[in-house]
Amino acid sequence: MNYKKLLNDHLPSQTDKTPVVIALLSGLAIGAAIGLLFAPASGSETRTLISDKSKDLADAAKDKLQTYKEKIQTESEDLAATAKDKFQSYKEKIQSGADDLADLKDRAVDAVKTKFNDVKDDAAAAKQDIENA
Repeated sequence: MNYKKLLNDHLPSQTDKTPVVIALLSGLAIGAAIGLLFAPASGSETRTLISDKSKDLADAAKDKLQTYKEKIQTESEDLAATAKDKFQSYKEKIQSGADDLADLKDRAVDAVKTKFNDVKDDAAAAKQDIENA
């Protein structure tokens, strides 16, 4: 079974968006910091604003992480279900093949028994003919 192909079929073609997310978050943080430093506000207000923005940024990162975690969980469940279905299908095919082989064996045994009984009967009849002659 080609697991790499199966994984590629169930995952988006570009799953690594980490550099883009890091660049976006870095740009936002730098832009916010520069904007706050040049804003006409007092130091305590600026620090409070920076703290709030940092918390917002951390919350956004947590939300993205949770989203990716859920997506990976969903994809892994789908992959597991597909693998389970394939396993069940192959199991049924193997069982069917085994049943067919058992039937074939039974027919072969019956055919050999029939031939043996026919030969035995022919031998008994030939013996009887010899004894009568």
